[in-house]
Amino acid sequence: MRFIRNISGFLFLMAIAIYFSACNSAEQTTAKLAYNTGDYKKAEIEFEKETRQNPQNEEAWFYLAMTRAQLGKLEGIQSAMLEYKKIGKNTFGPELTQAWGTKYDQGYKQYEDGEKRAKEGKDDEAVKKFQDALQSFEIAYALLPDSAFVKDNISALNGRINTILVKPTIDKGVELEKKGDYEGAINEYKTGLAKVTKGSGAYEVIIYDMSLAYLKWGEKLRESSPDDPAYKSKYEAAMPYLEELTGSKDKDNKLNAYELLIQVYGNLGMNEKAMDAIKKRDELKGQ
Repeated sequence: MRFIRNISGFLFLMAIAIYFSACNSAEQTTAKLAYNTGDYKKAEIEFEKETRQNPQNEEAWFYLAMTRAQLGKLEGIQSAMLEYKKIGKNTFGPELTQAWGTKYDQGYKQYEDGEKRAKEGKDDEAVKKFQDALQSFEIAYALLPDSAFVKDNISALNGRINTILVKPTIDKGVELEKKGDYEGAINEYKTGLAKVTKGSGAYEVIIYDMSLAYLKWGEKLRESSPDDPAYKSKYEAAMPYLEELTGSKDKDNKLNAYELLIQVYGNLGMNEKAMDAIKKRDELKGQ
């Protein structure tokens, strides 16, 4: 998984010097005092009061977003930033960039810590670090939704977390396959599918493994009873997962899917589809 490295080394939010306007309401003054002392729950309440009574107060909207960033309230950050941007002045542009950069740096450091734990085999600790990194990246993205690569990081991290969470399930499924218990293996893989995001890397690993288990099961049935067409039902069960895998963004996953689909279509008498799968496989190999 590739991430853009650290953006800045600034301290987050508390290093931002709050701009004080000449005339402050009681709510604004209370909110700023609470913010500066780290009482973010109180600061949020008071900034909310100020924005209700003075919806054109740019400073209040901006620091309401910063306060919610400290509290980890993603939807609240987004709604406050939307109102801040509506005013159109962008007075706190430098502070926003600084806050975003520091939160991104924090997320990247947490991600690196997670990878270190994963290499040490400490999966539980790795997942915790990745989840912390995910929250940091989500906050950074809420502050600056135009930072598309942060969104890519979020997607990649979700996949990384899913992979670790389902690894025990996949390992158990593989062991059951080795014992010839294909039904048990498939049930394990189905359990794993419920834990991962559709279309993620972990999801694609599971549907590929499950397809293989169905095909092995089908071959086992055919070897034991050559004249019994029951084996075809296992090929039919594998087919939709493999067809879904042909839509993968990963070239190797697509290639593997077509390789297996050639067997599936051939065994089911779907000759035109088999020929089309051969053509698409060869095109991928030539790329």
